[in-house]
Amino acid sequence: MSFKNIFCQDRIVNLFQKAIVHDHLAHAYIFAGQEGIGKTLFSKELAKTIFCQHARADACDTCSHCQRITNDNFPDLFFVLPEKNSRTIKIEQLRHLQDVLHVKPLESKYKIAIIQSADKMNEESSNCLLKTLEEPPSHAIIILIVTSLESVRETVRSRCQIIRFFPLSMIVVKDILVNSFHLDEKQAEQLACISNGSIERAALLSSTHALDKKNWLVDRILTLGMNDNLTFSKELLDKWNIQDLEILEEKRSQVKELILSFLLYYRDLLICKIQSGMPVYHTNWRNTLTSKCQVLSEEVLFRIIQVIKTSLEQLDHNANIALLLENMITKILRLQFGDRTV
Repeated sequence: MSFKNIFCQDRIVNLFQKAIVHDHLAHAYIFAGQEGIGKTLFSKELAKTIFCQHARADACDTCSHCQRITNDNFPDLFFVLPEKNSRTIKIEQLRHLQDVLHVKPLESKYKIAIIQSADKMNEESSNCLLKTLEEPPSHAIIILIVTSLESVRETVRSRCQIIRFFPLSMIVVKDILVNSFHLDEKQAEQLACISNGSIERAALLSSTHALDKKNWLVDRILTLGMNDNLTFSKELLDKWNIQDLEILEEKRSQVKELILSFLLYYRDLLICKIQSGMPVYHTNWRNTLTSKCQVLSEEVLFRIIQVIKTSLEQLDHNANIALLLENMITKILRLQFGDRTV
């Protein structure tokens, strides 16, 4: 694999190819963009191109350096990421990286450190990294991979060149799902529609039978009554197998996908309400959605969507999962059935 296999990021590829050819690489970069759009893959291909023994603007994929990087076995390339069952990158990991970077490269003119989920550094870790960024070794290139720039301290951001990655197109996601994951055209198209340009998310949705669950969810929402909040909350935990998962981060990932399914449904209701002409995902329920939205005002739909978005934010701040779902559903049903005090 090389830059030619990086999709929908031509601007970024061209930027770095010129920097490599003219030897104008910066000491620190932030790769920012949503999950699953190729930031980590690109950073690895970038390292491969920089370290390639056949100096040029793309990796050859055949030399010893390229092959060892492909196999995660190159001494001048380092990855840092949160440890298993941890939501943060610990200061001990950054201190170790400091020590590593201050030792001269073994086989190249550079040492490259790729910090995945760098927006999960706590204050201590950020301060430790900041010291390295303020006085980086001349041979060091540090790449921070983040989904949110707002989570990165300004003092860190100001010392890095920020590179923004964009979601993949629906056509590209669909083609990858068909050609690489061997899905049928219809399933690939549905997954591409809800993946928000993320092949990682599309693949996850495929492996967890998410389409079947989303269909079940719509059918169930359409039958809900005002006082079904507790029953429905328990059904969701069972249907998404959330209680069976032992690792907390896996639970949060499943709950996030569940909440996004709610968001998708009420987004479709709003589109039908305002008759914007935008496509809806739940095409099989188009007539039902059109009828359902007649009894809900735009204001109510906007407020429900805000409740769902707030729940997503709370999920990222260690909220109790069962209580979070119960509260979200209670507020949604109250709004939907006319309680304006929510």
